[in-house]
Amino acid sequence: MKLTFSTKAWEQYLYWQTTDKRILKRINLLIKDIQRSPTEGIGK
Repeated sequence: MKLTFSTKAWEQYLYWQTTDKRILKRINLLIKDIQRSPTEGIGK
């Protein structure tokens, strides 16, 4: 699965990298779970 960010989403992702590592960790967890199982999981 190819992961693509819109320009605004990428800016927000970079913002969380410098602002709150806890939220960034949650975002990364959600992305990994969506890639593993797009129709089920923690993001649903």
